[in-house]
Amino acid sequence: MNNIVDTVKKKIAEFIVNKSVRGRKINSQSFSHFYRKSFNILVFMPEDENEFNHCFQVLKFLEETKKNPFIFTHDFRVSLIPLKYRPHVIEFNVGDTNRLNLASKKLTDKLTKQKYHAVIDLNIKDNIFFSHLISILDLPLKIGFKKNNSDNYYNIQVNSVDSNPEKSYKNLVNCLQMF
Repeated sequence: MNNIVDTVKKKIAEFIVNKSVRGRKINSQSFSHFYRKSFNILVFMPEDENEFNHCFQVLKFLEETKKNPFIFTHDFRVSLIPLKYRPHVIEFNVGDTNRLNLASKKLTDKLTKQKYHAVIDLNIKDNIFFSHLISILDLPLKIGFKKNNSDNYYNIQVNSVDSNPEKSYKNLVNCLQMF
């Protein structure tokens, strides 16, 4: 019975988020100069354990290019993040979601108060929670992996390598190096 309820909740959440972005199109523009001038970048860490273990190369690249990554992750994963990044961790917990497992008003207010220049979603698989947050953030540069409805959320999309997160994140770093 819980599986049915969870499935219905997920479908309702997907409908709500997709409806909110359906009429909105991401403008295409030149991002090379903008990315070079961007310093505060919000990074959504992946939910998947295997993806999480391989995504640190992106943080390392951001650090090497003098970017200031703000890491958004679950509270129980903060201890897995290297110490040098922890001062910029924004954590969330189960209480920061609503009944449909979307971000609560308190959490969205917390994220929209900060001044970010760009957001990078490191989730390779579909995740309606992070898609919801991406749709709420009013940022000119939104980067993520190609997945269902990703045209509605990201203005830069990177193809993922099936079942190989390490190569997928390497592709993302290679894409960012072009800027």
